[in-house]
Amino acid sequence: MDLLNQIFYFSAFIILMGLMLGFVSQRDEYKETEKIWYWPAGLFFLALASFSFFIASWGSLFFLTLCHFLLMCGMLCIALLFRSWRTNISQEISPYVWVGFSVLSITFLFLFWSGDPVSRIYITSTFITGFSLWNLWELRAVIKHNKAPQIKILIGIIVIQIVLRASRIFVLYYFPSEYIERIFHEGEVGFSIRIISSLMLILACMVIAHYYLDALWKMHRSSSRAIESGLLHSLNALSMVRDNETGDHILRTQAYVKRLAERLKSMGIYADQLTPSNIEHMVHAAPLHDIGKVGIPDNILRKNGALSPEEWEVMKTHAALGERVLKAANADSDKSLKVLEMAIDIAGGHHEKWDGSGYPRGLSGEEIPLAARIMSLADMYDALVNERVYKEKWTHEAACEEIARHKGKIFDPAVVEAFILEKSFFQQIAQQYAEE
Repeated sequence: MDLLNQIFYFSAFIILMGLMLGFVSQRDEYKETEKIWYWPAGLFFLALASFSFFIASWGSLFFLTLCHFLLMCGMLCIALLFRSWRTNISQEISPYVWVGFSVLSITFLFLFWSGDPVSRIYITSTFITGFSLWNLWELRAVIKHNKAPQIKILIGIIVIQIVLRASRIFVLYYFPSEYIERIFHEGEVGFSIRIISSLMLILACMVIAHYYLDALWKMHRSSSRAIESGLLHSLNALSMVRDNETGDHILRTQAYVKRLAERLKSMGIYADQLTPSNIEHMVHAAPLHDIGKVGIPDNILRKNGALSPEEWEVMKTHAALGERVLKAANADSDKSLKVLEMAIDIAGGHHEKWDGSGYPRGLSGEEIPLAARIMSLADMYDALVNERVYKEKWTHEAACEEIARHKGKIFDPAVVEAFILEKSFFQQIAQQYAEE
């Protein structure tokens, strides 16, 4: 049994030290790390307690006392950690906590050092149960505002620990075994309860570590989305500075793109490409389709009338220019943004035609990115039913006929089929966000 004790507690020491080092290595990533020093400190105390248990198995009373004292220090730190998760109290630790812990420590050390092996089990179980009840009390307050599954699991673990410790006292009192020479020789029942209780404590530490990893992941995801959103807003603003289109044009085309993509997916067409995340990226990327117009001279971009053939050739370069601008914004391959990858496809391909007669590359059929094929139809419909400096606006019916006429020529036949099924929605959006 001594060998089992040694293997178990040394393994526990390695696990707890690994958790502590893993947390400390990420300290710059956690906003609250400076305020929750008692979490890595708690892991450190618990790891040292396990190592002291490992040494104490050879019969050292000093290390046996030390390991139980370190165990209480670790449980104090965990209780303070749970306290820090409550939003309705200060992060500062009350001096009364330190005074109370000092008194408890002195009391514990005196009783433990002067007691016999059986009384030491009573003392240890009583003190650990007291700390477990404190942990449970703090988590009771936490779960009122934090419904994270880890909190519920921790409550369950602590309840199990309390039951185990109470069971240990009950068994020892009502079913006394032969004289216990040392705390590690308390019989199979006592040994099992002690090991399971220790495992519950290690499991609690692992759940807490997972809680922080989950928080770190959410923080990274939130930061990534904030960066992505800020970049998109900046690029949209840049596009709007030079473009004659209005904000309503952006709202309309985004709605058209989303509905076309969802209709295609419901039809079972391109379903593998039209995942929820890809549709979301497509919608967010849609406003950047004409960002290349930032490179078109004002005398062409803002000309009040039809363009000459030479001017039209210059205007057509906006697709390739937009692609280059967005590729530059997405140049860091390690942090490539999916929405910008979608925007690159749209900007560079929304003037390509199904029959290969479009620009800038003359792509045809499914060589043209799907997002660009969807954007092409949405952009064409919006251009037709709204007035431009070079044309009068068309009726909804005339625009639908024009798009249907170019099925398989300019537009992907499947996208046109989806459009025909959504004609009424397009008309509704065009009227809802009509230009003044």
